[in-house]
Amino acid sequence: MSVTSDEVEYVSLSEAAAALSTTETRVLMLLKRKALEGMPTDEGWLVAAASLASYDGEEREPENLLQCRNSCTSSRCGCH
Repeated sequence: MSVTSDEVEYVSLSEAAAALSTTETRVLMLLKRKALEGMPTDEGWLVAAASLASYDGEEREPENLLQCRNSCTSSRCGCH
C-alpha cells in the first residue's frame, strides 16, 4: 500500500521491513535514528519511499550526537 502526502510517496512499515529484509522493529529504530525518513499516522508509521530506496544499509549518527560523544564529560546527557 503506497500513500502520497504533500507529493511524497510513503509505504507501510511492513512493506519497508520486507524491502529491507528485516523486521518492523528494526525499521522503527532506523526511523528513530533518522537513517530513514517517515511520518507517524493514527495507524502507525509510514516510510518515505525515496528514503527507503536511497538507504545504503549504514546507520549514521547525527553530527551533534557524535560531537557530544567525543567531547562530553557528563554521564547524564544521554549520548553515552
